[in-house]
Order: sequence, then structure tokens, then C-alpha cells
Amino acid sequence: MTASKSSSTNQIQITKVSKFYGTKKDLVKAVGPVSLDIEKGSLTVILGRSGSGKSTLLNLMAGLDKVSEGTLKVGSDEISQISSGNLAKYRSKIGIIFQFYNLLPNLNTLENVMMGGWAGGKKIEEQKAIDLLKQFGLEHRIRADVKTLSGGEKQRVAIARSLVGDPEILFCDEPTGALDTASENQVRDILVDLNKKGLTIVMVTHNPDFAQIADKVVNMKDGEIDSIELKK
Repeated sequence: MTASKSSSTNQIQITKVSKFYGTKKDLVKAVGPVSLDIEKGSLTVILGRSGSGKSTLLNLMAGLDKVSEGTLKVGSDEISQISSGNLAKYRSKIGIIFQFYNLLPNLNTLENVMMGGWAGGKKIEEQKAIDLLKQFGLEHRIRADVKTLSGGEKQRVAIARSLVGDPEILFCDEPTGALDTASENQVRDILVDLNKKGLTIVMVTHNPDFAQIADKVVNMKDGEIDSIELKK
């Protein structure tokens, strides 16, 4: 993680990217064509209503879905052309936070956090995971059954899991969509602090309040970029 922001280097370059679903006879466009640059160390918020294509675009950037047309480059990795083997390596360099946490119910809190490193093929020291949980105010829940955690606690565990492998970019898909206001504010403050330390964050949300913390706000409509606003 870098020590300060840099607005001169594009970490993500999206050029005329489209995503289609269905067969050749019955194609449905989910996204595109979209062109967008995301700078290293920035916090980019992608806004839009349900069905606007914002989550699909995030999934393409995170390598969770494949580009149909165009080029998508993240750092030195061209995701639109990447092989399955290199895709796994790429995913080990990023972190992802989902709206509904995606914690494994058969693992305790600490094991769920360490899973973030194991999934990327990295050996994670237990103390590192413990330190992250303490950082997010979960020192009393380190070995708790995740089914007993509140929604806000689950999302903080999910954030810790996404960070344990030292990602270069953090992708967030509606990270506060299932939270109450107090927990939402807590998660927002965590993300702002991480970004201030230099982590590139790309966040998808329907909540316009998050525009206040962004360097760049991308508004999507009907699968395309409707407008881009630079905030800082």
C-alpha cells in the first residue's frame, strides 16, 4: 500500500468495454460501451439505480466476469485477455467486499479473515488477521461464531478479510447496502481511512451520500456512463 495518493498514474484503464449476456440470436447488453480511467490511490464511487450496470462493471474490473468487447487493463494485467491461470494470480492482488458479506458459516471470525489470504494462495500469519480485527474494534469477537455477529460486525470482518492479503485495489459492491445508519457510517470511515493511507478503492453504490468522500463520481444509466464528476 502506498503512503500517499497519486493522481498521475492510471491504475485501471477501461476502453470501449461492453458486456453482453445470452446467445448470438438474443443478446442482451448489460454494460457498454464504457471508457474510464481510475487513478492509483483514488477513491472512485460508481452511482446508479438498480439495473444501471454498475455492479456488472465492477465484476468485470475484479475479474469475476469476462469482457465481451473492448479492453480492460488493471496495472500490468489486461483482464480482457487474461488466461484462467493468470486470472487467479490477479485476484490474489485485489480485495473484494460484497453487500451480503459472503462469510463462511462453518468458520469462526478469525478463520474467515485468514480465508482472504488462503483463497489467493498466500500464507497468512494468524497475528496479522488478529491485528486487523482489533483495528476494526472486533477484539472481543476474534473466535466468535459468525452467525452470532451483527450486520455491522460481519461487514467489518469482510473488510478485514479483503485486506489481509495486502491488496493493491479494493473493490466494494454496495458495502453498506444491508447496514443500519450507524454501521454504515462506521464502514464509510474505515474506507476513507484506508484510502487516505494510499489504497485504491472502487465502490459501487446506489447511495449518493458516498459522493462526498469520492475523488471521482461515475454516474451510470442503462449500462453506460451518464456523467463523470471530479470531486477533489
